[in-house]
Amino acid sequence: MKNTYCLSKKDIEQAKRTGLTRQDVEGQLKIYLQGPVSLHLLRPCTAGDGIMSVTLAAQKRFISLFEKYSKSCTMLKFVPASGAASRMFAEWFQAHSEGGFADYAKEEDFYRNLEKMPFAPLLKGDETARLYFKNKNTQKLLSYILTKKGLNYGWLPKALIHFHAYTKDAVATALEEHLVEAAAYLRDSSGRIRVHLTVSEEHARAIRAALRRVRPALEQEFGVRLKAQLSIQSPSTNIIAVNEDLSPFYDEGGKPVFRPGGHGALLKNLQALDADFIFLKNIDNVVPRRLLKKILSYKKMLGGVAIHMQQSVFSMLEELDKGALPEDKIKKYADFFCEKLNGSLPPDFSDWTPARRRKKLIALLNRPLRVCGMVRNEGEPGGGPFWVEGEDATPRVQIVEAAHVHPKDKRQQKIWYGSEFFNPVDMVCCIRDFRGKKFDLEKYVDRNAYLIAEKMEKGRKLLAQELPGLWNGSMAYWNSVFVELPLMVFNPVKTVFDLLRPQHDAGGKTKFR
Repeated sequence: MKNTYCLSKKDIEQAKRTGLTRQDVEGQLKIYLQGPVSLHLLRPCTAGDGIMSVTLAAQKRFISLFEKYSKSCTMLKFVPASGAASRMFAEWFQAHSEGGFADYAKEEDFYRNLEKMPFAPLLKGDETARLYFKNKNTQKLLSYILTKKGLNYGWLPKALIHFHAYTKDAVATALEEHLVEAAAYLRDSSGRIRVHLTVSEEHARAIRAALRRVRPALEQEFGVRLKAQLSIQSPSTNIIAVNEDLSPFYDEGGKPVFRPGGHGALLKNLQALDADFIFLKNIDNVVPRRLLKKILSYKKMLGGVAIHMQQSVFSMLEELDKGALPEDKIKKYADFFCEKLNGSLPPDFSDWTPARRRKKLIALLNRPLRVCGMVRNEGEPGGGPFWVEGEDATPRVQIVEAAHVHPKDKRQQKIWYGSEFFNPVDMVCCIRDFRGKKFDLEKYVDRNAYLIAEKMEKGRKLLAQELPGLWNGSMAYWNSVFVELPLMVFNPVKTVFDLLRPQHDAGGKTKFR
């Protein structure tokens, strides 16, 4: 490293201010030199081969199990909510910067669609915005929507964007819908619901204010007590940016630029949580109340599968921990690991001594557990479930992104495009071992699952590294159960136009005229 880059004392001091050591930064620079590392795909996961299909009868049993034990367990909803909503409005930002839309047809579409948007009541209720709409003053209307002159959607986090309009006076944000969902299935025996959101530092105050505003009505309507916590992505997970020649990238003031490490940095936030079962879901995947009942049955089912799997694993580990077991028990537990937890054993496992096999099974079973919903692939951008080759050459299941697949390997690309399932990021995480102690989640990360992408910084090109994704490489060596879910559970809002999909229609009607 010393012969490659000369980090000055000022560089090191700048790193220390973000919580990074010299060794941290030099390690990050080494990864840039190493370059991207592709996963080796074996085959896509399919129903019966990596993905669990649940019959209606089994679904009822899992729901019943969840309802039986959920009150006595500590349940928590974990929502990564640090992203700004600016990308939602990319097309409108462009029109705003250009003084309007490129042609008459696009402008007409804008006004026609705007009346259908869930935040239309907020515009209708403001005399100024209503006048802009009436006069078709597109520039000023966009300015009202996107800047602090009005709704300020261009700055707000996605959590505070209004997703659903019930009446002209009841317009719900994504955050509110997540709280309603949690209240509907995660209350404990004392009526408390626990929600944890990761937020950016710049939006923390606004989200705290929103929580204070909605808490009284939520608690009164559902008869619950809301315990909401916020955390911020640690600056110590930031990563130094580099130039195209892989030398450190400096800003105009001569300081090295450190960028957030992507959602994999949230592993530290997940590690800090104190709960038996953690339900993880993206901020933009919510539905209006008319669809909530159907969605909840699948949330409870995932929870029931997690409880069942954890109980089974804990029972096995308690027996294995006591000492030697009969051969039939060893085989039963080994089969469970392979068939239910999608694991693989060394090829010569059956030739090992009983003591060695017992020790190996303890090591394999005593890991963090996740139960992940998977939906049929309808072409949405994102990752999916695959069998991949592990470090020890044994197959394992993993959630893979396109960037993890070698772009010039035709065989690997064929496997990638052959996937039938998609990851909606709807999962239950179990981070305690059978003794009740929290796992050290850093021990189960695939360090080679990082990403390197081209970015722009004030007109200058740079390379930015991202840590292994939270549900990708960061959970690579967890025990994973993939469960097939219907497509109806996945309702993302990536652009503002997604709010026009039927599943986001809450029934409210608003006209400007």
